[in-house]
Amino acid sequence: MQYQPTLGQINYAPSEIAQQRVDPDQAMRGDQGASKLLGQLNRAQWADWKNRFAPYVDELARVAQDSSAPGTAAANASNAMGMAYDANQQGLAMQRQGFGINLTPQQQAAEQRRTSVERSASMVSAGNEARISAQDRQNAILAGGMGLSNIPDRVMNQ
Repeated sequence: MQYQPTLGQINYAPSEIAQQRVDPDQAMRGDQGASKLLGQLNRAQWADWKNRFAPYVDELARVAQDSSAPGTAAANASNAMGMAYDANQQGLAMQRQGFGINLTPQQQAAEQRRTSVERSASMVSAGNEARISAQDRQNAILAGGMGLSNIPDRVMNQ
């Protein structure tokens, strides 16, 4: 399974409003020129914000209210830790085979017990830490401490 950033998957249409040209010289025309220009600029900014940033705000709200997110994060971290231990055991077995080392049945049983306990403890620890991290992330989003400016990728720097 490959990591997929949640907020990087949002597709939005390029803003048509942002591409419109506003004539700044109209501020000097007539009695209400500056007022009309300011109104056009404000409407264009608002339309552009709704088009480009509102989908991210909606996605942040969805992430913050997803009650299954901490459990999913914990399961993913636990499974990843288990796979890492399995890969490590396979590598160790291949290394022993390459050196021509064979363990006695008692040594194999002792190693399997030790590895099983370490694997289980690491899987539980990784799951717990991922769950806590996911809950902290949700709380930060809800508290306003993790808004659009805190997204760690380049999505918002366009």
